[in-house]
Amino acid sequence: MKTLNIAIFGFGTVGSNVVKMILQNKEQLQKTCKTPFSTLNLKYIAVRNKASSIKKSKKISINISEKIFTENHNDIWNDPEVNCIIEVIGGTDIAKNIIYKAVETKRNIITANKAVLAEFGNEIFSLAKKNNVTVGFEASVAGGIPIIKTLKNHFSVGNITSIEGILNGTCNYMLSNLENNIELSYADVLKDAQEKGFAESNPSADVDGWDSAAKIAILSSICFHTNIPKMTDFPVEGISKITSEKITQAGKKNQKIRLIASAKNINDTIKITVKPEEVEKNSPFYSVNGPDNMIIIHHEYLGEIVLKGAGAGGEATAMSIISDIVNL
Repeated sequence: MKTLNIAIFGFGTVGSNVVKMILQNKEQLQKTCKTPFSTLNLKYIAVRNKASSIKKSKKISINISEKIFTENHNDIWNDPEVNCIIEVIGGTDIAKNIIYKAVETKRNIITANKAVLAEFGNEIFSLAKKNNVTVGFEASVAGGIPIIKTLKNHFSVGNITSIEGILNGTCNYMLSNLENNIELSYADVLKDAQEKGFAESNPSADVDGWDSAAKIAILSSICFHTNIPKMTDFPVEGISKITSEKITQAGKKNQKIRLIASAKNINDTIKITVKPEEVEKNSPFYSVNGPDNMIIIHHEYLGEIVLKGAGAGGEATAMSIISDIVNL
């Protein structure tokens, strides 16, 4: 029996949900695994503070041995039995080092880190191929929407001509809030998003468009079979200049303002943009409210394909990580 020994870096909102799903559904996961591994074993959870993480696990009713938690990353790297790393710590520097080390030590790696992949993905994927390991990154784009596997597995023939989407739940939540509460200002809806956990204390990556840019860069590379483009090579505009007045003006024209990230193949040239756009009432994007995401794919044979769902959140992102485990 070949065992998939998993080590998770991070026990925040996403990490704790991954742990919970693995432990609560272990038998089902082992039956549905498409991998050569017949058993799953969650061997380590790397955390900054072991005591507080143990306390958290009990608070959210995760029945787990305290011995599984470690503050020492070398416990994981020095264990030859660990053959799958899950990185969900957030940020870039430490996460980048974890991803590189996993690949370099010939371990499968699953990550939700779109920022690291957008900047270093070309090298990471090349190194992974050389070392014969898998990089799972379904959770890096659009939370629980299975967009990566759809793009990789469904379009066997024919060409994708464009892909566009609402890829940032924070921005969509804020824009929806402005629509529903015209008396509010941009600062008001940002504060509300932060209080509800939809926006970080430093929200610049979301509201300035860079989170969406990282995601569309990754999607573009898959759609058009290219390297991941640099985010500095295409125009990126966020929502910080959107006012209640602009929202009202759009509403009078039966339009809504949404932050749209798009990549289009125009005469064999890939054009990528991230910017707020006025969407018409007949557009699928018009119905996307709150923190949801939507992606529209245009294919030469299939026409328009629309995927909508939870673009963020612990359970949605964890589901995508679980799907990568099953398909290693």
